[in-house]
Order: sequence, then C-alpha cells, then structure tokens
Amino acid sequence: MTLKDQLDALELPAETRGYIVESRGGTEVLIERRRDMLDPDARVYINRMTADIPGSVAEALAKVGLGGRVGDGTPVAIKVNIGGGVAGVPSSFTDPLVVEGVIDAVREAGGDPFVCEANMRSMTMTCGMLARRALYPLLVRKGVEFVNLSDLRSVDFHPLGWERHISLPKALLSPEVVVISVPALKHHWECGITLAAKNMYGAIAERQKSLFHRGGAIDETVAAAARATEPDFSVLAHRQVGGGLGPHFCIPVDFGYVVASDNVLAADRVGCDFMGADWRHIKHLQINCGGREIPYRAVEGSVPVDRTTRQRVARTAIGPLRKWLWRALLYPQYYVPHGTQFRQIPKIESLGSLLNWWFFHPRGDPWPVRWRPR
Repeated sequence: MTLKDQLDALELPAETRGYIVESRGGTEVLIERRRDMLDPDARVYINRMTADIPGSVAEALAKVGLGGRVGDGTPVAIKVNIGGGVAGVPSSFTDPLVVEGVIDAVREAGGDPFVCEANMRSMTMTCGMLARRALYPLLVRKGVEFVNLSDLRSVDFHPLGWERHISLPKALLSPEVVVISVPALKHHWECGITLAAKNMYGAIAERQKSLFHRGGAIDETVAAAARATEPDFSVLAHRQVGGGLGPHFCIPVDFGYVVASDNVLAADRVGCDFMGADWRHIKHLQINCGGREIPYRAVEGSVPVDRTTRQRVARTAIGPLRKWLWRALLYPQYYVPHGTQFRQIPKIESLGSLLNWWFFHPRGDPWPVRWRPR
C-alpha cells in the first residue's frame, strides 16, 4: 500500500474538539465546533542557528515536546511553503535545511515523516517544482516521500458562521497524523505576514485559491484553515527572511534563528515581533485569538532575537497603508481566467526571478552560499 493509500484510508472520528462529522446528501462533511485556540501553557523556544542548521532545528523541536507527541510509527506531515515562492529567490520558500532538521527530529522521536504541499493556482507540485525549490535532492537523500495534498481525499469543512465551505485533505484533519507547519518567513502584501498559520492556508486542496481572495475573505479563510488543520508544532526558521512585497517579491534579510512552539498562535505572535509586524493588526490572528492576549512561556535556555536583526527586518515590513494600497492595485489579477493563469504563469516564472534580482535583492543581503553562524 502506498503512503497516499494509507493516508486516504484514515477514518475520521465522529467528533473531535474541532469538528463534528455529519452526512449531507450522502456525503461526509465536517462542521466546526467552537473552541479556544489559546493555550496558557504554550511553549516557545528560540535558539540561534549553529553551523549545524538541521541540528539546531531538531534541538528546538525537542525543547517544545516533540518527543512526547510523536511515537513509534506516528505519521507526521511536514507542511512546507513552496507554492507561493519564486525560483531563484530562496527567502520566498521554506528553507530546505530547516526541513532536514524537522525530518531528523521526527525520526529521532520514532515518527514517519512526509513532506507535503497542495497545488496553487498556477503551480503544480511536481518533481520539477520540488527541484526548483531545492527540496527534491533533500527528499531523495533522506528517503522521505512528498505528498501532494491536492491528490489526497478531501473533505468539506464548514467554518462556524459560513454558508460556504473549504475543501481540505482528510489526512491533515485526522487525530492520527501529527502536523508540523514549516513556513517561509516573509511579509505579505495582502495579509501582512506569512508565518505558521498562513502556511496552513496552502493546505486547501482547491487549486483556484484566488476565489477566496476575490471574495474579499482571504483573512477569514486563512484563519479557518489554520483552525481546521491546526498544527501540533510550528517551526519558524530560515537563513533569511523575505522582506518587502511578499509573498513573491522579497528583499532578503539575514536571520539565522529557530523559533519552535507547540501552539500556532504563540509561534506567530513571537514571529510578528521579529518580523516588525504588530500581531494586533494581523487580522487572521485576531480572528483566532478573539482579540485577546496570546499567552506563551519561553522555555529555559531560549534566547531573544537580537535587536539589530529585528530592526533590519522591520525596515522591510509592509505597513497598514501600504498593505491596503497594494490590495487595491493587485486585486484585478484575481479576475484573470483560471485557465489562463494555470497555463501562462509558469512560463513567466523566470521573469519574476529576474525582477527579484534586479529590484529587490540589491536592497538586501546576498544569499549565504556557505552558512557561517554569527
């Protein structure tokens, strides 16, 4: 039996703390249950990347309790962010050395890791796509399978108060699967920021995600996807963050820290601090925390992100006024016919790479071909 078959064979319980299973017209659907995503005991651990980047990541995950959640044979979904990046712009997609560290940590705990991502409006998760995002050689070397979430059995998830639904891979909603969110760290022209919660929006099985942008409910959809597929652990780590007009056009800024947490809201609150964004102004976070304070405790041995790095990243942040300006300017793109986007955008990805190298990369730091810890 293939891994895809094993994941598709998972049965959902009749109810969990996040949803209730119902039958509508002979089809199984999930109805969201009201719950609190805040955890007063949420743990956050921050460490600097050493010369052994995978080792630094594995250490951080151990500090926030990965071993207590993952046992022998536990399937672990490592949700990466590669569909929203641009080839040749490493800060726009998940750092492969961070992924390697997550894989090592999961295996050390006895789990069975697989890396996953869903198709985007113009990007199909093929071997070629994985190669352009520097993940394919890693997966071959580590002997880890990649799973296209758009190919798995999906289920309609009905968020509270919504008339419509979002389609999500059934496996990520199964309590048997541990989910780890490993995003790229970048600013976002529409949502303000891409971190652990925004990364789970990419798990939506629907390729034409522009429907959610076009309907003016992108923040609400991001929040709902993060609630439905709530990660058990989040890892915010990269050699460089993507500043400026993300998710595609990024000013690379040296970072070199690992932030791990067992609560997605706590991870993103800390992430907002070092990304120069006020978490109180990030709508999808405010929806899921209900406008309340997001609690967490720093694990012993945790270090703060240094002031100079935070200031350098903050200078590239997208403020509220710029965010609304770019929303208005770029909104018409969501009315380009889906077929045209699907067929034509991959052909001009190289143009996006050139624009990055001409206009954005000169404003940031060179890619650290040889990583040396500070």
